[in-house]
Amino acid sequence: MIEILALIAAVGGIGTRAKQRRVNEWVAGSLAVGGWVILLVVGNAVFGAGAVILRWLWVGAVYLFIELAHGAKKAGDTWRCPECRLYNDPGTLVCLCGFENPETS
Repeated sequence: MIEILALIAAVGGIGTRAKQRRVNEWVAGSLAVGGWVILLVVGNAVFGAGAVILRWLWVGAVYLFIELAHGAKKAGDTWRCPECRLYNDPGTLVCLCGFENPETS
């Protein structure tokens, strides 16, 4: 049960970061959950209880893919969105309100 709650939290974080990195958040979340479920079924059949590590390595790999999307493009420094006034880290290409950072376009 705790693992499912952790997966929900991880997929929420992946979806948010994907949106900020101009990656479709539904595709990224589906990849994370789909791979996790496949490794749950196949991994338990092949590796037994040790498959837990493989499932979380898969979720981490999806997050890493998102971070490396668009050639790991980054802004020069932390930037503030002129529309919603939210501060964003240099890796954020699109603010959560939808404003695109002109430095990274």
